[in-house]
Amino acid sequence: MKRVLFLILMILVQHLCADEFAVIPMHIDDYGTIDEVINDLVPNAIVEKVSIYPQKNSVSAEKIVRKGILIRRDNAKANILMSHGFMCNKFDIGFLRGLFGPEYNFLAYDFRAHGEDVDDQTCTFGRDEALDVIAAAQFMKHHPKIKDLPLIAYGFSMGAASSIEAQAQHPDLFKAMILDCPFDSIENVLKRSINTMTISMFGYQVYVPGRQLLHKYALHPYVQEVIKPVLRLSANMDPRNINVHICPVRPQESIKKITIPCLFICCKNDARVSIDAIKSVYDGARGYKRLWLTDGRAHCDSFFYNPECYSKQLNKFVKAVLDGSIYKRKQAKIIEDQIPLDGGGRIL
Repeated sequence: MKRVLFLILMILVQHLCADEFAVIPMHIDDYGTIDEVINDLVPNAIVEKVSIYPQKNSVSAEKIVRKGILIRRDNAKANILMSHGFMCNKFDIGFLRGLFGPEYNFLAYDFRAHGEDVDDQTCTFGRDEALDVIAAAQFMKHHPKIKDLPLIAYGFSMGAASSIEAQAQHPDLFKAMILDCPFDSIENVLKRSINTMTISMFGYQVYVPGRQLLHKYALHPYVQEVIKPVLRLSANMDPRNINVHICPVRPQESIKKITIPCLFICCKNDARVSIDAIKSVYDGARGYKRLWLTDGRAHCDSFFYNPECYSKQLNKFVKAVLDGSIYKRKQAKIIEDQIPLDGGGRIL
């Protein structure tokens, strides 16, 4: 009887030792934890609810907690880190996993002051969000099941700008980046927004007076308290009352430190980030790069305008990066939509 019990105990010990995730939460170095593992939520994939621990800011050793969802598969070819835009969260961009098919692992997470657990957190439009990107990327690069796979960044607007800032600080962070509508600098974003701000006066819409002064002192703490409420009303920039601190963020300068392949995506009709703004970022990139000018109707509208073409361009870029063929092609190229669609996304 004792021998039987001993054999059963040994089998249980071997089973637990073979299961890396027998103890939950499981720490991934200092970058985060795996909080929950779900095996039957996504077909042929394992879903992990995770916590990520970025620095609170660049001069503090204190960490904050951000929540994420990791989808991983056996035999995946690469890891893709998905970074959302301002006023979004990890769930808003989850559907975009379907663009790539089953060959990849995906981590979507909440930037600070967005999504879950936002108490005492502040959005900085990319300065501190770069720390979130770095922590999420390092989480994937140290995860025992996926750490040996190449890592590709996929960001939108603020997420794209933050990915640029992160890669500029850590040149070995990503193998390539997909950057959908990154802004050139926060100063220029404010300038474009201020230039379009109007107020109602005696039944007429008139431009806000003193715009040149607002341009000049937009980053001053006292002026921000004037600008932010006006932006909420006139530019619809903060409907969720996200705590915001506007500080210098200049992707058009940071991109000059980046040599990995980049795919830039720009909507021709984007009122927030113009073609010239994205082109200034594209021009600064030093590696293999593509700029795709789409007929998208608004900011980050390229997917919604033509999802089939969007998926094709992204997969073409990723596959060329992974098989190395991108390095045999022309280093810089601008692609422009040539197939006109009507307002409903149908080919004319």
